[in-house]
Amino acid sequence: MKQKKLIVCVCRGNIARSPFAQAIITKELYQRNLLDEYSSISRGVQGTIVDPQPVKFSNITFYDQLYQDSKSSLDKFEINLSEHMSTPIDKNIANQSSILIAMDNKTKQALLVLFPEQAKKVHLLSELVNEDRDIIDPEGVSGIEKQEKIFSEIQNIIHQGFPKLLTLID
Repeated sequence: MKQKKLIVCVCRGNIARSPFAQAIITKELYQRNLLDEYSSISRGVQGTIVDPQPVKFSNITFYDQLYQDSKSSLDKFEINLSEHMSTPIDKNIANQSSILIAMDNKTKQALLVLFPEQAKKVHLLSELVNEDRDIIDPEGVSGIEKQEKIFSEIQNIIHQGFPKLLTLID
């Protein structure tokens, strides 16, 4: 059996952005009948040597304001992150990956420091739509509208840039 190509979404804490992106990518794979060829997971750089302080809580529901502000957006996109547990990226996952998608430039640089031999696999999410910009970390951003804007931006980039994502992998 042919091994699936692994798409790894990465942000700092692996609490909101990367698990949301991973869920949206998985939906796209399902809708395009590509789950036999590709799989998607998410990881964070927090808790690694480049960002050794572990996450305060391993699940979005423990970040009261963040979860309260983002819940309606997550529901709108039919994404449930309440079961997701933050996991730091490791060398094994980086080696298995077909692509490492960073949510922002700081995360991209951290991945390049952690895994210099994987540099060709490391891309910013915004590169999928031929841009070079960060997706703001929703932690510390208050307001339902601001949270919805962040999650909508991730969803729109993945939806519009999905064909490019597949070409970056293949």
